[in-house]
Amino acid sequence: MMNAIRIVLRKMRTAITKPSSIARFLRYAHHIHIAVETKDPEVFRISRWTYGDLNRVPVTELFDGIEDVDVTLIRAYDRELGTSVDLQEILVLSAIVRVTNPKRILEIGTYDGNTALNLAANSPADALITTVDLPPDWDGNLGLAVPDPLVNVTDRTKTGSQFRNTVHANKITQVFCDSAKMDWSKLPVPFDMVLIDGCHYYDYVKTDTQNAMKHLKEDGILIWHDYGMMEDVSRAVDETAREIEVKPIQGTRLAVGFMGRAPISRGG
Repeated sequence: MMNAIRIVLRKMRTAITKPSSIARFLRYAHHIHIAVETKDPEVFRISRWTYGDLNRVPVTELFDGIEDVDVTLIRAYDRELGTSVDLQEILVLSAIVRVTNPKRILEIGTYDGNTALNLAANSPADALITTVDLPPDWDGNLGLAVPDPLVNVTDRTKTGSQFRNTVHANKITQVFCDSAKMDWSKLPVPFDMVLIDGCHYYDYVKTDTQNAMKHLKEDGILIWHDYGMMEDVSRAVDETAREIEVKPIQGTRLAVGFMGRAPISRGG
């Protein structure tokens, strides 16, 4: 719980300097207390989902017929909760793929490849998943200036390790590139679905979002990970909700944007 204490102290300092953060801090501290009492670290993890202005809704309200689909989950528990999407999130992502049948999917942020593997397993047989991450020999320089605490670069030796040498590997193309420097014209555009889970700094999320919106089909789906948990991600998503309809999904850190749909009112 030492990490939890450090986070509480940091949030306390923020609350003191930003009165608007006091209510969020009090809710956060309350959940920390519950986590200690229940001895369940999941309570603490979920209690961090305090950012963002949009209300979460059940995924069944967003995708007709999703309750009827079956999904395939591969290496369901082979994930790092601080880095990977969690089990509920990969279940939701897989179900969205099953019900929408996207043929061209882009993932920004490969890590160990578990998400790409499950997207491939649940997409149509002729689908292509393109997943982007920094190269194994990354030199430490990013295309955009990012404060050190938000340089969330994962272990370069693990990139794509879970989908390599599997029956689904032929559906997955690994692109090694800084997403801020990426030449989108060389990708199999337009995409039916884009998942943004790369650098969580605002400038990167905003840049990835703007590029994705330019290269999605008119009825395409844009999904962000870490909405509610990361302040910069939440800010970028909330801003995008002024341009298109965006709905965060209940029980997850996923937010879904629908191209071609008018924005909804704030908080709706």
